[in-house]
Amino acid sequence: MKGLYLVGGNLVSDSELRKKLAGRDTGVELQMVMEDLFAGWDKEEKENVGENENIVIRKEENSTAEKNERNQLKITLKVFLRDFSGESLNAAVTQTLEQIGVDTIDSLFLAVPTEAAPVIGIGSGSTGTDNTEAQESLMELWREVEKMIQDGKINGAGLCDLRPSVFMSLYKEAAIKPTSIQINLKSCCVVPEELSEFSKANKVTLLTHSDPEELLTEESLRKLLYPHLRREAGHFSPNWISRYLIQLKDRGVLREKRYMVHLAK
Repeated sequence: MKGLYLVGGNLVSDSELRKKLAGRDTGVELQMVMEDLFAGWDKEEKENVGENENIVIRKEENSTAEKNERNQLKITLKVFLRDFSGESLNAAVTQTLEQIGVDTIDSLFLAVPTEAAPVIGIGSGSTGTDNTEAQESLMELWREVEKMIQDGKINGAGLCDLRPSVFMSLYKEAAIKPTSIQINLKSCCVVPEELSEFSKANKVTLLTHSDPEELLTEESLRKLLYPHLRREAGHFSPNWISRYLIQLKDRGVLREKRYMVHLAK
């Protein structure tokens, strides 16, 4: 798909950027990572952005994973999609595996797609056709997750910020069950009792997170791109965003944290 691929630097080893990010939420964190990438963007590539199929902007550094045996590492990936595209999900996972240089990710967390959050996200109360179609699309997307588990690309997966009834329905229908559910307490204040009880009964790990509902808004993206692309800036939208963490299993030490983004045109 035509667009821009962004591969941010390792936020653990980049002390200068890490200082700037201290205390920031993850939405601001992502924007600052992108600003850092755009600051070093080749001028000739900017001028040809309307002609090239794909442009990759990355920090030229190797993953820390190569310094340790794979069984010493715990790799966690969270993917944020614009829609229910299985192609985008597969691209995000594949690009991450290639970036790290491994065959398998230990845990995948799949955020509710941006376009579906108002319909099936936690706190939503949508019913009728939109709700039914969104749940069916989510189930189709989960089938893609199941295939990746069967193919050995990921070991297990969880979902994020779904309305309890939607999560429970998917769990019951899924051939390979989600192992966890992440919720943002800022959006719902307390964990819904029905979700808490269901998680305990089915040994689903209930986690919290602090990511905003929409990690990168269209408006924020335009503001980031406009100084570099001018009129072309409005032609791009965030297709998928991934954030991975690499930790040492035995000590829980974070070795690597990195964002990857695909901006579709």
